[in-house]
Amino acid sequence: MAFLIPDNLKSRKDVSDAIRRVARAFAIALDEDVTVWYEPLFDPDGELPHLVVLDPRLGIVVLEVLKGRDKAKLLGAVRGRLRIEIDGEEREVDNPLERAERFADALRTRLRAHPSLADVGVGAVAVFSGITEPDARRLGIDRIVDLERCIFKPDLDAALQDANATGLLRTFTKAVGGTRGDELSEDALSELRGIIHPDVVITRRAEQGALFAASSEASTSRSDDPVKVMDRRQEAMAKSLGSGHRVIRGVAGSGKTLVLVARAKLLARLLPSKRILVTCYTRSLASQLRAELAEFPNIEVVNLDKLMARCIAAAHIKHPGYEAGDAVVAQTALQAIRAGNGARYRAVLVDEAQDFGTEALRFCVELLESTRPDEQDLVIVADSAQNIFRKDFRWKDAGISAQGRTRLLRVNYRNTREILEFAHRFLTADPSISVDEVPDPEDEFSIIPAETAERSGPPPVVKVAASPEEEVDLVVETVRQLYSHRRPSRSIAVLHGEQSVDDKVYRPREIVAALRDADIPCFWVTDPKQKANRDLAGSADEPVIVSTIQSAKGLEFPDVVVCGLGVREDELTARKLLYVGFTRAFERLTVVTTKDSPFRDDVEAAADLVPF
Repeated sequence: MAFLIPDNLKSRKDVSDAIRRVARAFAIALDEDVTVWYEPLFDPDGELPHLVVLDPRLGIVVLEVLKGRDKAKLLGAVRGRLRIEIDGEEREVDNPLERAERFADALRTRLRAHPSLADVGVGAVAVFSGITEPDARRLGIDRIVDLERCIFKPDLDAALQDANATGLLRTFTKAVGGTRGDELSEDALSELRGIIHPDVVITRRAEQGALFAASSEASTSRSDDPVKVMDRRQEAMAKSLGSGHRVIRGVAGSGKTLVLVARAKLLARLLPSKRILVTCYTRSLASQLRAELAEFPNIEVVNLDKLMARCIAAAHIKHPGYEAGDAVVAQTALQAIRAGNGARYRAVLVDEAQDFGTEALRFCVELLESTRPDEQDLVIVADSAQNIFRKDFRWKDAGISAQGRTRLLRVNYRNTREILEFAHRFLTADPSISVDEVPDPEDEFSIIPAETAERSGPPPVVKVAASPEEEVDLVVETVRQLYSHRRPSRSIAVLHGEQSVDDKVYRPREIVAALRDADIPCFWVTDPKQKANRDLAGSADEPVIVSTIQSAKGLEFPDVVVCGLGVREDELTARKLLYVGFTRAFERLTVVTTKDSPFRDDVEAAADLVPF
């Protein structure tokens, strides 16, 4: 079964019957490694073809479907164009094969910049979904269209009724100039996907340690490294989410934020005159999201506390103060927005939503312009394993209507297998934390297990300090070993967890001072004397970042040193917090613990069980 993007193409009401029929035929008859894009959904200017097919055994096929509008009757050919009748009115339309050929030629031009893809065939095909080839000859269509590069009704019927792709593949093969001698490699397919849709390219920018969706310019740059792209499921998720309330749940490192960013960019392009909001809990993540979405003036990125404070101020209501609790602040903001104060948005996208209470999520829903759920674009992204600020939540209690519209992401792309295994073993060492291997997408409390991690690397290292002072020394020595003057910005993170009641487990100020004494540039995100630093976490130039784990949620770094394994609140919350810290690392993880930490045994056991 071919992979359709969007994956609901076969049933979308905003797509013509003819194209839906073609999509069903392709989905049934073509192999599962074939990707089919319906382009008009991503094309506000109407400059893209109807369909593009990527087949590892053939190459790229660009298709135009004649009856783009339903109930059109083909009358014949005239002056190089086709004559059709719609609702009793005759009109002329472009030759679909010529139109497909123009798009195919544009792709061939892009491929010339990639010598390794020089032998990839690109073909153009026209689809006549309602007539046979003899019908086309009788109408004189063969005078202006190469019928060997056309798909007709019998080919679609065979695919739909018998999963017979013979007619489809015969036409595709003719269009691309023959079958390949071998299948395209995974690297080649990734590069081709990035050329066809530059928005799926992921680049690890040289000056920072986080993943970003690349611009079209970046996607065409030459490099000896394989092109990294969103996987097809991530891409389909970003491009298939229609209007209404949607929830995306996934494991750490599965690309939830990547999907959210891609969705925000798509909405910004399709709705250039509408305001779109991207929000999250922490200022650090907001700063990184803001940097990524800076090119879109109609997207506003702001952490939710700041947004609620703005609404409260606009209503001339006294802010209750954060010491009153998140729920009281959110209730006050909800009162303000319902009174007509504050901005409204065509779409609202919420990252790390497991950190929000019911009232805060209800406030997010209230920010939407429309009051009808089916006319709203609300995207909620969450991972219950990373729920460190709150204990529970229910989507429906917050007015989120996502029943049957929850998607799961279970493949971890950020961490190595060794880091993921370590973090998972540590998290589940608490018997109260259960992981359902077949999770219910609608169960907000279930923890989703990762199906797999894509990469392998060195096992995590656990270092045990005899005292808090030695813990500082071990952290600084670890960073010194990782650091070089050539390390890019934000490539090493020192993340600390909960402090003990007596504040003796971990002292971040001493860590920062010791790093600076060692001439290692560092940026202290959570410096209590520099509150604005939390808004600069995504743009700091220093190679070493020092932060609480809370403020690092949603971020990632090549090298991570986690320390401060004490317990200030309840142990379960602290354990989930450390899990978040461990899964920020995508190359190497070092854990520094004191000998009397309540988590020492568990981190050592997790490290011992990780296979070398």
